[in-house]
Amino acid sequence: MRKSLKMLVGGMLAATMLLAGCENSAPSNSQGDTGNAPAQSSNAEREQSMKIAVIRNMTSSDHTSQFFKGATEEGQALGYTVDTFMSDGDDVKMQNLMEQAMNQDYDIWIVSHANEGYQYDILSKAVDKGIKVVGFDCGGEHVPGVTYTSQSDGDLTKISLDALIEKAEEEGKTQPIQILEVNTLGAIVPFDTRHGVVEEYEAAGKIKVTQMISPNLAGDFYSEINTAITAAVNNGVEFDGVWTASTSFLDAIMDALHAANKEVIVTGIDISDTEVERLTREPSYYCCAAVDPYVIGMVDVRIGVLKALGVDTPEEVQFPAVGVFNTDVKEGDSMATLAGTMEGFGESDLYDTEELQAMRK
Repeated sequence: MRKSLKMLVGGMLAATMLLAGCENSAPSNSQGDTGNAPAQSSNAEREQSMKIAVIRNMTSSDHTSQFFKGATEEGQALGYTVDTFMSDGDDVKMQNLMEQAMNQDYDIWIVSHANEGYQYDILSKAVDKGIKVVGFDCGGEHVPGVTYTSQSDGDLTKISLDALIEKAEEEGKTQPIQILEVNTLGAIVPFDTRHGVVEEYEAAGKIKVTQMISPNLAGDFYSEINTAITAAVNNGVEFDGVWTASTSFLDAIMDALHAANKEVIVTGIDISDTEVERLTREPSYYCCAAVDPYVIGMVDVRIGVLKALGVDTPEEVQFPAVGVFNTDVKEGDSMATLAGTMEGFGESDLYDTEELQAMRK
């Protein structure tokens, strides 16, 4: 069972798909210039600009930083200037960032977590202007010419839920395993997709969600989660474990459990240096299901550059998931050390074509 959980997961995609799952708040360049946005460049100037904008609709986190790092380092290695922008999980701010970037001389956009309702309209305008676009975990209808990448959210959820169930059964619990779910629906597409798998497990009698905690991503979600878990314990809500749709919620979860002197199994989705370290010191934190965010950023940039070179790229690319268990890591480990011990971390040959190898500095 353990072996199957830790294996990379992913099915065969259609022939047009390839299986593969620093933070500015307003447009600025990677050297820190925060002056007024330049006027729209001529086509000739644009061809020479060699600039990439990475625009992410998420809050600040170690995961976001490593996504930006992968994109930035790969872009710079290929001769591009890379600017990174973050919306703090605010859709209005995200739209403003995208509209502002439209008037700057970017050749390539890497857009992360743009939501349905504006993603299609704004990316359509970008494509019409000749910008090459890659969208990661974006919602809404697909824009022709854009490559949409994603983590295998179904597999991420199954790995983390199966791990929680497995560990609970080892401790003598029986199905349905009672859990708290920490997730916010309607915020970003992956959270909704992950919740759909939770519902499937609940319908199958594998788990029972005794309480769902839904923090406001644009607010003080640490306090919201901490208060809700504390109240659940004090009010006698029964739960054998906590499953979280995002490990960015884990500081609040673990602090609340420690304060309440309650030890239950905890699993979640998304990895970073913070989570690797947490796995080494928190016995109850059992499994993190993940795709290396550095690799996601790196591969997204490769696809964008190939588009700029006129190379055909697929409409969709999906990264496979892996489960990282607390038994897989030791004190002093990091994302960098995992790159030497676990497949899928630190490096990937996805879309590392001869054209890009010839460009790389």
